[in-house]
Amino acid sequence: MQIGTELVLFSSMATVIISAVIGAYLGRKWLAQNVRLLTDLPLVFAIAFVSQAINITFVTLQHIGLLDTAMIFFRIRTVAIGGSIIPIFGAILQIWAPSIQRYHNRIVYLLVLYWLIIDFVGATEQLIMSLLIPVLIIVGIIMMATFIITWKTGRLKEVRSELMVVSVLFGMASQVLRVPLLTTLLFYIPDVLLTISMVLTAIAFANPWYNRETKSTLEESSQMVAFSG
Repeated sequence: MQIGTELVLFSSMATVIISAVIGAYLGRKWLAQNVRLLTDLPLVFAIAFVSQAINITFVTLQHIGLLDTAMIFFRIRTVAIGGSIIPIFGAILQIWAPSIQRYHNRIVYLLVLYWLIIDFVGATEQLIMSLLIPVLIIVGIIMMATFIITWKTGRLKEVRSELMVVSVLFGMASQVLRVPLLTTLLFYIPDVLLTISMVLTAIAFANPWYNRETKSTLEESSQMVAFSG
């Protein structure tokens, strides 16, 4: 049990740091764009990762005893989880359902309303998670399908889409297993899986391979220009 608790604490701290760094990096990347839209993926994921960092910060403070496990803190965490999933859901609508764009805002507002009602009306943590985790799974499946397509077509070279597919799988496994393992000796597994997911996501967005390829292409172009001159 002690080892499991230490793993949860370590995983939570690592997830907070990685999520905050990725969020700051993507936010800065979005601000550097000449044209900025609210549906741009860097902004969407920046909001998602900052919200994730807030959520796991509450978890970490509870693990080290600085916050109790009162229901109000769980509800605040659930709002933060909504902040990490709802912007992604909005982006998914833009990608997969452009023909009904005039309804996008209404659909997003309905999801927000559903999320808040379940969060503040649900009587127990288990009930709230049981009603909201399916939303996370559905969004995760669609997001995974999106990255599979960008991986196969090479449309999103700035991000390692294949790593994002694996990352989403680990994230979904973390959510699916959280309720069943909550009261077992394997309670720490979902937190470890979430940390692995965050590490893969950080590598996918940092994408050192793309930076090296871009630098190599620029050097080759410069050499060709110099040779032709």
